Amino acid sequence: MTANQDPAKLFADAEARAAAGRAAEAAPLYRQVLVAVPGHLAARRGLARALAALGRDDEARAAEDEAVRLDAANLCTVGRAAMVHGKLDAAMSCFERALALKPDLPDAVWDLAEAWYGKGKTARALEGFRRFLALRPGNAEALHTVAALGGAPPPDRASEAYLSSLFDRYAGDFDRSLIEDLDYRAPELLFEAVSAALPGAAALDVVDLGCGTGLAGVRFRAIALSLVGVDVSSGMLDRARARGIYDALERAELAAFLAARPGLFDLAVAADSFCYIGDLVPVFRAAAGALRPGGILAFTVEWRRGRGWKLTGSGRYAHNPAWLRRAASESGFVELSGREATLRLEYGKPVAGYVSLMRRPSTREG
Repeated sequence: MTANQDPAKLFADAEARAAAGRAAEAAPLYRQVLVAVPGHLAARRGLARALAALGRDDEARAAEDEAVRLDAANLCTVGRAAMVHGKLDAAMSCFERALALKPDLPDAVWDLAEAWYGKGKTARALEGFRRFLALRPGNAEALHTVAALGGAPPPDRASEAYLSSLFDRYAGDFDRSLIEDLDYRAPELLFEAVSAALPGAAALDVVDLGCGTGLAGVRFRAIALSLVGVDVSSGMLDRARARGIYDALERAELAAFLAARPGLFDLAVAADSFCYIGDLVPVFRAAAGALRPGGILAFTVEWRRGRGWKLTGSGRYAHNPAWLRRAASESGFVELSGREATLRLEYGKPVAGYVSLMRRPSTREG
């Protein structure tokens, strides 16, 4: 196909030739459309019909199978958009139609299970995620989610394999989804809290823990002499690097990163990163060592009424503020401020969170 050939015109030409019984001429035109627009479902189906008319049955079946897969994938895309906005019944209808077309399509199996979770049907959700795990044995995301729903013992923290897989997959659409669909507020909430505690602060050495694509970094660059980002997802780090706001970016586990950098930072920021760690004590200890005297650890977590921390069905951990204060105190921190706030939306509903600033006492304070 040359640069001046419009896929829409090519498709119309292919359809006209197919209708006239000239399948041998239509087939290559359909293929040209698919080179330009691989997801063109009607062209894929037209190619299947043309190949069948030419007696090329194996190729025709392959083209039709791909058309069915595309149709099911499109239904999943529509369903996910509905689910983000809390329209779970409409989403489930899409996922069920996709599975009617492709019963073992892993994405549709996962999406339907997630929709069941959104409707509060934990047993049905767990059944779906186990079905996904049967299709994708050893999948880190499925293993973590099954544990989150009570189907296996909960880990103290999300595995690096789980986090890498999850966030590498979402990296390309992460910012748009968080800001436009989920009304994500953690970076803004943290910046407001830090600004209130340190009015007029500037020229701080800042580390952005679990920096993701750099949404928090954009905020904190304004008060940073140096800004370092750390994350376990290569995909997220690539997006953060493209912003051009960090002095350094590293792929590492948070506690290990901090433990290797004693006394380097004035401020450590963790915008929703601690939602993937249950037992935060090792991170608090490492952060206390990495901060200079008087330094601040600013973070958000999902709020929990009950004691301690818990892995929730969402796959994230929720923490009780009293437990956070005790655990941080044991590591040498004093809480400067803490308040409940909505962090974002999930299935169209607010997620309750807690915004905390923990301070490492200065040398004079002992």
